[in-house]
Amino acid sequence: MTEPSPSDVSIARMQRNIALVILGTFALWLPMQGIAYWLDLPTRLMGLLDLVALAALGWALFMLLRVRRLRRKED
Repeated sequence: MTEPSPSDVSIARMQRNIALVILGTFALWLPMQGIAYWLDLPTRLMGLLDLVALAALGWALFMLLRVRRLRRKED
């Protein structure tokens, strides 16, 4: 069996990082919603946390499109 090409390794690493960002975002964001309600945190702070989560998910989407473009370029 042949070794994966360096570009395949790079793409796999990017995909793993994207998956970790998505998982980490939801793993932190969902409990923070409950904690904020329980601690009665201001709505502005929760809005800021929501924007941070959206920024992380936006970055993940951007990177997924980049991976898609790299895969198409290889074929």
